Order: sequence, then C-alpha cells, then structure tokens
Amino acid sequence: MLKSANYTEMKQLQSFKDVATMNEAIRGFLYTYKHGLAPSAITVLKVISRYACKIVGVAFLKVDTIAKLTESSKRTVQRALKTLESYGVIERKATMREKGGSGHNVYVIRAVDGCVTPDVTAEMSSREEAKSIDVPSAEQPELSSETVIAKTSPSKRINKQINVKDVQLDETFTPSTVPQEFVEATAPFYRSADVIYRLWNRVLIAYKRSTVSRPIEESEVLSDVIKAFKESIFAQKASKIRNTFEGYFYRVVEAKLAVWKRREHSLFNWLVNE
Repeated sequence: MLKSANYTEMKQLQSFKDVATMNEAIRGFLYTYKHGLAPSAITVLKVISRYACKIVGVAFLKVDTIAKLTESSKRTVQRALKTLESYGVIERKATMREKGGSGHNVYVIRAVDGCVTPDVTAEMSSREEAKSIDVPSAEQPELSSETVIAKTSPSKRINKQINVKDVQLDETFTPSTVPQEFVEATAPFYRSADVIYRLWNRVLIAYKRSTVSRPIEESEVLSDVIKAFKESIFAQKASKIRNTFEGYFYRVVEAKLAVWKRREHSLFNWLVNE
C-alpha cells in the first residue's frame, strides 16, 4: 500500500514516457473498444487522463471528485471504474494515510494489448480524436502543417480507390493467433473478425491476470473459455447483462480461470504434503 503523499512512490508508478504516448494508448483503446463501453466509462477515462499529466499515466483522485467532474453519481463512477479495470486500461492502487488508515485510490492508466491505434484516414480525424481524449491542450504535442499534409494526403488518395476501413471482415479474416475452436464457437453469433479478435483479447487479459500455469490453448482450458462464451450468450439472450457483453464475458472467463488456479494450488499442496 502506498503512502498517499509520497511523490517518490507515485513517480515509480509512471506508466508512459510522455503525455503524447499516453494519449495514443487511450485513443487506441477507445478506437478498439468504444462500441462496447457505456458512455459513463468513456467519460470517466477521459477525466482520469486529464489528471494524469504531471506524473504521466497516474491520477490521484477521489471517487467523489470524479463524480463531481463527470456530473455522475458515485455509484455510476464506481461501476465505470470497475468496467475500465476489467479491460485493463486502468489499475487501482490503494494508498495509506500518514497517520494510518486507508486513503483514496491512485489510478494508473495502462496500455492495453491488442488495441489498434487509428490513423489519420479514420472516420474521425486525428484532431477530433485528440479532442475526445480531452487532455489539456498545453500537454498536446505540436505538429507543423507540413507534417500533417505529409501524413494525410497520400492516405486519402489511396482511400479513394480502396477504403479498407469500410470493409466488414467476416470470421475467416480472424488472425491465426486466435484458436480455431474459439473462432468456430463465436462465429455463428459474431461474424466479424474484429469482434472475435477483441473477445479473444479479453480472454488473454483474464488469463494473464489469473497466473494459471496451463496454456490457454490447452483443450480443457480452452473448453472452459468456450463454455464461458456460451454462458454469456445465454445471459444476453435472457437479458441478464446490464452493461456490456464483453465485460460480462470477461468476468465469466475470469471465474472459470480462478477455478483452474485453485486446482493447481490444491495439487501443489497435495504434492508438498506427500
């Protein structure tokens, strides 16, 4: 637990080399996952990013303060924070007051693996993207007009011929890093390489955090992941999902991997006792 006023400890939590790099990571996250996030989660992430410029990526904020800044209820903010944590884009660090007792949390922004950073030919221009992140303009890197022209003009000319971003890719375009069994299980419901890839990325985040030693691609473990997907589909069909499908799916996968972790721990104890 960190001491709430210890700048040295806070500095050690710095997660990006500069604000521009942090902005790029957040843009990539929103570009990849925005459609599955509640508006409140997006707003909360923007507020945290605005207050994470002094020690880049680290924001020292109370839930009540975030609620006031976003004009939301405390409960809405807590729910948004939980969602952002489940995606791995923020990490909470508890603090301790100098005189003892728990302080409020420190929020560390993280780059999420598998996110695609939009280029300047996307529907929203890079200027609009920067505005959506809502980091103070003083912290934004300046680009000369020549740089902007050099980046945009060739891409726009190419896009007049073939705009790949407008093409909907079906499940056959899913990267080979995603197990075929998972693609086959999800394809009847999401015939989209983009969606299937994002769902698998959620699995990998949950797997990494679980510290389960067995490979995620192992048939028995993968079978449980697919069961988690089917259970999530059932929950969606039954209107039991309050927030996003991806967030719900992540929590079911997390629960199943926790069972695998307990099994490994029990086996370890049995071997030691023997």
